[in-house]
Amino acid sequence: MIRKRYTLITISALSLLLAGCDDGENVEGMQEATEELDRLKTETVDNLNQLYDLEVDLQSNFSDTLETDDDLTTLGDGSSPVFENIESRQTVLDSIEENETEMEAHQDTLDSYEGERLNQDEIDGVTNNVDLFIEHLAQYRNHYLETLSSQEDYFTSIANDDATYDEFSEGIQSINEERDALRDHLLELDDILVDFSTTLDQLSTTIEDELAEEE
Repeated sequence: MIRKRYTLITISALSLLLAGCDDGENVEGMQEATEELDRLKTETVDNLNQLYDLEVDLQSNFSDTLETDDDLTTLGDGSSPVFENIESRQTVLDSIEENETEMEAHQDTLDSYEGERLNQDEIDGVTNNVDLFIEHLAQYRNHYLETLSSQEDYFTSIANDDATYDEFSEGIQSINEERDALRDHLLELDDILVDFSTTLDQLSTTIEDELAEEE
């Protein structure tokens, strides 16, 4: 789980009025791009942890429904809290997708660097890690969306009069298997995130040192 392996540092994004540089340096623009990538990285980790918390809540939501609704009417009409939980996780996934798009935009700024004051290998290291992070994040998000759809179908189906105990138990097993697969994806993301953070911190330090020499 990401919360156990990665320490988040909250940062404040700086709004800078940037001017184009004919020499291709635009170090200030590079600074803004790295700061925004750091912010988006942190927000994404927060979102992933929020998904985990909501998964924990789903179990209690489902248990409460089974205990208080003998006929499972709330599963049939969509009023059970399990459906609100699914919707909440969908909203979090939407936020993650927005972060992916923003990351790509700031990555383009790094890719456009044509100066000589910054270390190109450091820049390439960050852009490569952004690519890898977004790729795996999108795979995770798409897999998660499929899981949400399966869960919604399952909770609705067990409210049917002809639903059997085998269907009930097999559905629970399927949900658990999908959850385990998602956590495998999450571990991969966590490893990528460590490298992403390391290269981003190094580039940020280089940029800060360059800007300090101008003062």
